[in-house]
Amino acid sequence: MTVTSPLARRTEFLSFSPPLIGAEEIDEVVDTLRSNWITTGPKTKRFETEFAAALGAPGALALNSCTAALHTALVTAGIGPGDEVVTTPMTFVASVNVIEHVGARPVLADVEPSSASSRTATSGARSTSFPSTCIPTTATATPTVPSASRSLTRIIAACSACR
Repeated sequence: MTVTSPLARRTEFLSFSPPLIGAEEIDEVVDTLRSNWITTGPKTKRFETEFAAALGAPGALALNSCTAALHTALVTAGIGPGDEVVTTPMTFVASVNVIEHVGARPVLADVEPSSASSRTATSGARSTSFPSTCIPTTATATPTVPSASRSLTRIIAACSACR
């Protein structure tokens, strides 16, 4: 019988998503701190303008969190009491909280075991009328579109790794 040694353990921390911070980013932070605008100000406006242009969108709104962005998206889409929104239980609690906060009902979908991404086509919690809105999420920052999304009128993107 041959005995193999156990796998060597990593001695240094393996970062899931290390930041890429260079001199330009550091200079921008220092410039911001010296500008007396550490909240919404001219740099935020510049970011919104450049982000909208990069997307070819008519506008963009910088917010402090994904929670705030999801809430704003639901309100802007007119989601409220009487509406149902599909999402997954395998995400940060804010995905469900914002649905309830606007008065809608969360409908929890299954999750693909191989990717931890939403899978609405097999949702066991689905109600009698198919919800028109979905907040698909992923734990790995990989964009996901649920297989039943062609029946949805609105998809509000959320990435739990970005929170």
